[in-house]
Amino acid sequence: MRPRIAAYATAALVGASVALMPVHIESSPAIGFETPSIVDPIHTNGEPDLAIDPLGRVFNSGPTGTGTQRSTWFGSVDGGHTFRVMAQKLPPSSITGIPAPGPGGGDTDINFDRSGKQYFADLWALACLRVAVTGPTNPGASDTENIVGCLPGSGGADRQWLAVYDPAPGSPNQSAYRAAGGTTPLIYLEYNNLAGPGPNNGAQWNKSTDGLIYTNATGDEVPPGTGVTYSPFGADGYPAIDQVTGKVFQAAACDAKTCGTSAMATPGLYLNIGTPDATGMLHFLDATGSGQDLTKLVKIADTPNGSPDTLFSVLSIDSGRNLEVVWAVSSTNPAQRQVFVSASSAASGWTSWTAPVQVSDGSTTTGDATNVFPWIKAGGPGRADAVWYGSNLQVDPSSHNNQSWNVFMSQVVFPTNGTTGAITGAAPSTAVVKVTPHPMHYDDVCLQGSGCIASQGNRNLADFFEVTIDRSGAAEIVYDDTSNKLVQAPNTCTVQVADHCGAGIITVARQSSGPGLFGANVMGPSNAPTSGLSHAAGQALFPVIGGTNQNGMDIRSSHLNLSPDGQTLTVSMQVTDLANPRSTIAAIPGATNVQYVTRWQMGNMVYYAAMENTAANQPIFYAGSQQTIDLCSVSACFPHVLTYPEPGAGTFTGKVETGSITCPSSGPCTLTIRVKVADVGRPTASSLLEEVGGYALAAAIQEGAEDNVSAQTDTVPLEIDGVCCYNFTAKKG
Repeated sequence: MRPRIAAYATAALVGASVALMPVHIESSPAIGFETPSIVDPIHTNGEPDLAIDPLGRVFNSGPTGTGTQRSTWFGSVDGGHTFRVMAQKLPPSSITGIPAPGPGGGDTDINFDRSGKQYFADLWALACLRVAVTGPTNPGASDTENIVGCLPGSGGADRQWLAVYDPAPGSPNQSAYRAAGGTTPLIYLEYNNLAGPGPNNGAQWNKSTDGLIYTNATGDEVPPGTGVTYSPFGADGYPAIDQVTGKVFQAAACDAKTCGTSAMATPGLYLNIGTPDATGMLHFLDATGSGQDLTKLVKIADTPNGSPDTLFSVLSIDSGRNLEVVWAVSSTNPAQRQVFVSASSAASGWTSWTAPVQVSDGSTTTGDATNVFPWIKAGGPGRADAVWYGSNLQVDPSSHNNQSWNVFMSQVVFPTNGTTGAITGAAPSTAVVKVTPHPMHYDDVCLQGSGCIASQGNRNLADFFEVTIDRSGAAEIVYDDTSNKLVQAPNTCTVQVADHCGAGIITVARQSSGPGLFGANVMGPSNAPTSGLSHAAGQALFPVIGGTNQNGMDIRSSHLNLSPDGQTLTVSMQVTDLANPRSTIAAIPGATNVQYVTRWQMGNMVYYAAMENTAANQPIFYAGSQQTIDLCSVSACFPHVLTYPEPGAGTFTGKVETGSITCPSSGPCTLTIRVKVADVGRPTASSLLEEVGGYALAAAIQEGAEDNVSAQTDTVPLEIDGVCCYNFTAKKG
């Protein structure tokens, strides 16, 4: 059994990067990744984000859609391997697992100040924004929330992003705001102003010093004295902020159609820069005082093959104050839908950009032929990781050609001045690697937004995914894995009209070898198959953030074994105490049963083995294939809740298995489930069981009894503890 070697605090979120400080190694092994981790075994979402605070703690969020008016928000208790529901005002319970009050369900974003205080933003129905703050002490145990940006009848808001200005005391200062004694952290909240003037709508920038109360941050009036502010160019582009000047940056596509000027007839990527004054109000390049002049923008690159707007243009700033930007061309020619990166230094005022370098390979052989959804994260001077989804066919991403999609990453290194860290302008080196161990999506990725429902396009991935880095410089990538092709019965994956198959299982891949973004090699667990994984005691907390340890849910290990005759898959889990289910259930308000679930993916199917128990201490043992409950939104219906049904009829699709519980006088109890291989896809000695994880769940109803009503109200099991994840083959195990 492979142990995970780390010492984690039991009363707070702790990042794995604490034990992974940069170690300089002479050789540079190839970039590799751990076995991917599953963020949540119950909930799915589209466009997941991932953020790591200054203390190394890992967080994830994402929308479940406007049909639910709910977004997920998770914090990791073990360095990004398993996650728990963030509190969101009410203590999470087995009755209401994610009690997110409306508005919610749309784009989400997370950011931090230097102390680790977290700022969260959420979108509701293209009309309102919900913001929240939590931490820095024990983040997620409680939060404070507010509603901002409600624009009824005005066209609304979309794609809100956060940028935080919080320079360290004594650090270089070129900011009028800081020189005037302005309060920091200063938090900027930007969103696409759907009611903004002009064909590009524009961006709405707001500022706050507490992350809850926001006021307009655009300091230029059009015309002067009217109190009416314009919407700066840059909407949809993910922004960056410079901690020396306080300037904000946003890049977006521009051409004669989107920008309304013949001066920009050739499609291109342009940069807008907002400079704060002594009050923190931002003054952008395209503001003239009497109108808007888009010719004042900084041209990053011409993109004659098409608009650089395949969701999204993303900026990141490195420790040398160089800006790196990534984009994908939205060409009518699928072969030209590729990912590009460019960079600019503070020395030029971020006005002089390097020639674009294509970081994708455009190859059908590697499976990186056509690209969508680029994202980038910068690290040390001149270093950045760019990620995207790549398909194996050069076809329109929105077309139905049974494409196979994977996550790809390119580590881009721009030559820099060794003294200042500024890029020199020379061509960078790139290193492309396929991140995903198997395709994470099949067929179309609909790029028509809310129009996907009319075209019957699959928008289960939504519009983006993200990459960040930990304190060692290792890339951590969050993505949706819909390769399971799950869909709510009786629908199938063959015909998709209103309901689209493929549950977006939130998945994190962490770099475990090769150079990181701080110039040193990174290290981490191998993804080689093994027989099991151990887990530190004391992390079965309830409430799940900041609560007390529940011995009856405290998982110590997970283990698989295939019998010599190949007929039985033995699934075992060690738990600190399984002898007292009554007290375990009583400690979790609303719970009527506890479930111990081990899940894995084999091929394009997700299987599970489980034991369920009640206060009467009459455990049942069962296994089967994962099921889903699909809810609907503006982009049709898709899987929202993952279920592990018990045996029975109708929606109780699990198969009866044999099992046992043994509790020695000393040491943890052992749960053993002997599964007939015919019930879980007939794995053989050479079968690869991927992303095996074990979870202790508390529930108000049985999984087979869950339906669309319970899913809509989020009456679903709540994870109390988990161990994740490893790969298994009988030959290796």
